Amino acid sequence: MGLLLLRAAAGIVLLVQGMSLLVDGNDSILENSIIALLAVASGVSLMFGFMTPFGSVLATLLNALIALSWLPQEVSSVVQTKQAGLVAVIATALALLGPGAFSIDSRLFGRREIVIPQFPKPPKL
Repeated sequence: MGLLLLRAAAGIVLLVQGMSLLVDGNDSILENSIIALLAVASGVSLMFGFMTPFGSVLATLLNALIALSWLPQEVSSVVQTKQAGLVAVIATALALLGPGAFSIDSRLFGRREIVIPQFPKPPKL
């Protein structure tokens, strides 16, 4: 349930970021539209747990660029850099942890169980 909550929080923030870039964009620059659509796509991907590693890496890159202000000024003014830094950290955690049990990825690829093999104990002398 924790991964579902984490994915939902990051996905909602990414959707809001992308939609605010689409709606509040002063100029309809192609670059801003592409960034907004990538943010929306990664947000939807994380919310539903579909292709979670790719969506979270994309979210990490987009928010790291926003937090470091490498994107144009229009994009940085819409999204606050502190929020972008936090979302980048959350998306990095999701990339490392995976989608979790309640996701489309777990339905498609199956749940994985970690099995630790039992090694025989060495004989006592």
